[in-house]
Amino acid sequence: MSSLSDLKKEESELVEKLAAVRTSISELESSPSSSTPVEATPLPSTTTTTPTPDTEADTKADTEADWEGDVSSKISSYKSSGNASFSSGDYESAASSYTNCIKIIKKIDKEEDPQYASIYANRSAAYLAQKKWVKASWDAQCSARCDPKFWKSHWRHGVSLMAMAPRIERSQNAVEAFERCLGVCPEEKKGEVGEALERAKVRLKEGKDRTPMPPQCQQS
Repeated sequence: MSSLSDLKKEESELVEKLAAVRTSISELESSPSSSTPVEATPLPSTTTTTPTPDTEADTKADTEADWEGDVSSKISSYKSSGNASFSSGDYESAASSYTNCIKIIKKIDKEEDPQYASIYANRSAAYLAQKKWVKASWDAQCSARCDPKFWKSHWRHGVSLMAMAPRIERSQNAVEAFERCLGVCPEEKKGEVGEALERAKVRLKEGKDRTPMPPQCQQS
């Protein structure tokens, strides 16, 4: 059993230790380093940011380009086929091939694109060769709308009108078509176009406005 003197000695030692602890705590609280937090300096980034490609837009653009290329290829193929048929004298097949071209042109909503003027003009020529004057006239006008400077469209419009039964309005339209043709045709064609223009003017001057009755229908 501890004596009274030993207990007092232990108590004294505990008091000294407690005082020392309090002193340490006080020093820590008053220290500037403990009151001011130190921020860590971030290390420079070594990662390079790579832009993310717009894959959806790129894919769409590639798809549209492929589709347009396919359409252009089909039109070119049908046109070549039509030209070959026309050269061989198969005007019906030629017109059919040009019609396939025009169907595609209508689907892509480019009926008045200048690059397609020749297709309408070619079908007009195929109809002229089959003596389908009205269809030839219509296609020639479509060709002119695509490209007003394409002289063959005006020429075939005038020729188809002159091949129809005389009408004052047709004669007037033929004169106007040949005049437009004369303004844009090559120099070597001006003589031929000029002669056609004069014939149209003569017919207009004659003022014919009806088709003569066929002999078999006339009364004797």
